[in-house]
Amino acid sequence: MVDPSDYAADGGGGQGKGPGLNGPLTPPVKSVWLDAFNDPVAGISAYTPCIHTCNLFGDGENRLVIADEDRKLKIWKGTTKASEHPLLDTPVAITSFISDNAHPRLPALAVAAGSHIYIYRNLRPYYKFVLPPENVNTEEQDIWQKLMEGEVVVGDALAQLTRLQDAGVVLQTRSLQLMNIGDPDAKMGFVEHWQGQPLVATTVITCMDVIKQSLDEPDAVSCLVVGTESGRVLILNAAGTAIVKNIWIGITPAMIAIQGELDVGYRITVAGRDGKLYHIRNGELQQTIIQLEAQPVGLVRLVKHVAVGCMNDVIHAYQPNGHKSWSIYLPTHILAMQRMEVTGQRMTKALVVSLANGEVRVYNDKLLVSIHSVPNPITALWFGRYGREDNTLISLTKSGMLDIKMLPRTANLEAGSVGGGPPPEQEIPLAEIPLAVPKKTRLYVEQTQREREQASDMHRTFQRDLAKLRLATARAYVKVLTDGQGAAAFSTSSNTSLSLSLSVTGLGPRFRLTLALRNEGGRQMLEVPVALRADPGLYTLGRTQFTIPLLVPGLQYSFEVPVTMVDPNAAPGAITVLLLAAGGLPSSAPLLQATIKMPFSEPEDI
Repeated sequence: MVDPSDYAADGGGGQGKGPGLNGPLTPPVKSVWLDAFNDPVAGISAYTPCIHTCNLFGDGENRLVIADEDRKLKIWKGTTKASEHPLLDTPVAITSFISDNAHPRLPALAVAAGSHIYIYRNLRPYYKFVLPPENVNTEEQDIWQKLMEGEVVVGDALAQLTRLQDAGVVLQTRSLQLMNIGDPDAKMGFVEHWQGQPLVATTVITCMDVIKQSLDEPDAVSCLVVGTESGRVLILNAAGTAIVKNIWIGITPAMIAIQGELDVGYRITVAGRDGKLYHIRNGELQQTIIQLEAQPVGLVRLVKHVAVGCMNDVIHAYQPNGHKSWSIYLPTHILAMQRMEVTGQRMTKALVVSLANGEVRVYNDKLLVSIHSVPNPITALWFGRYGREDNTLISLTKSGMLDIKMLPRTANLEAGSVGGGPPPEQEIPLAEIPLAVPKKTRLYVEQTQREREQASDMHRTFQRDLAKLRLATARAYVKVLTDGQGAAAFSTSSNTSLSLSLSVTGLGPRFRLTLALRNEGGRQMLEVPVALRADPGLYTLGRTQFTIPLLVPGLQYSFEVPVTMVDPNAAPGAITVLLLAAGGLPSSAPLLQATIKMPFSEPEDI
């Protein structure tokens, strides 16, 4: 089998064929970087949102600012660490922004930690922005008020909080902590600890970025954009002291990518924790929602696309309208992604990706233009100006190593510079390619004339037959799902919504039956019995019944059952899987039934 990563156009750095099948091999893709500095004992632990470079003191030399997980703000100048500054909480993201048009234009440094944004000027604390509290459910607030005043006991309060949670109310952290305490004395101590303090719905920051206010210039005034745990995207004013736009998404943002200017027109792409992409245009949440194949691990805004890396080792590029442009299949997991905007003689906007095997790849659209390796997997990437060098790649590894590379001014990252693109056969002018055009016969002329005269009738007949075919196919598919005679089944009722699919692997006489079960409803199911039926004269099942303890909505569960064919020379039969009513639900009929036809068995080698 051919690995897609063997070809540069599909995300790899392998060798490819030349003009013909036996033509010369094109050379592998090499690194375009120059090694500038490497410190294997830097002892830094940070991720991509917590690394940044900016001109802190207005001297034209950009410093490296890292918000470490040990709650320290580390400043690097050149090849030495200049200073360290303690932080009050574990940082989530860090960035810089210009707050006014005063000269000289010194950027302010913003560090997001918890529910606060700490703003520094000249590396000195300047302002602390606190996220506003969210609205608290009135019933939950009344329960805590009565509990504080002694009108209800702890047991009754827990029962009322559980009822609210079952009704779909998102409880506050204090209520969830009380519900998770098992010791009755510890519960009383927890309530006494919060005695006299009102119930407040606090939220925290999950991601942060900046948006230019009116001009797309390096030293233009910009504003902070933050995503919160409560499912909101907030845009602050230029000073970072007040909220100018509050956009509710409903899903916690994990990453954001911004394009445009606040006063002119902008787009914000949000990667939610539910595995979907949401689009915000000029402060309004759009209806276009993109369902990803897996959870996102990186989000980068390119020129015309938004590149999102997923946990299934694939990078997808989407247009603003939701259409997928291309995909890159990678050989291993994605650890970090960063936008690479090259300045100089050749203006290029590319994508830098670090993989779990230690590779760092550069893509211009979907074409691989550079690849190099590091000893340890990279956890953080940053591309931009460092010192007085415009194009610098800064990377942090899992072992704490700091690596700095520079892009040569003569480097060419265009599509045609690395041997990619279409094959040479497509470069031949169309006029030079002879086409074998058949001669027009009398029958062909008559058929063409008939099609011209009866074009509308032929099209109408074709559309009618096509509609009938689609209807018959849909009816057959629904019948297979509902009567349980196929390898897939789906059931929807007032209480449950389940889907079940069966698959068989193996050559025989020993097979493996896989059950893929998914709870499509909105409530969890407990103690779901599963029964399997088969002809005992044909098959021996590893287990004929078992109980599923829990089915969480939205997750797919897989269960495997070994199957052994008694006589490999006999004709194959079928196995039926029954999903019975969950514990506590009276039902005389199974919830789901699916039947799979077993394949022929190969004779067992002794």
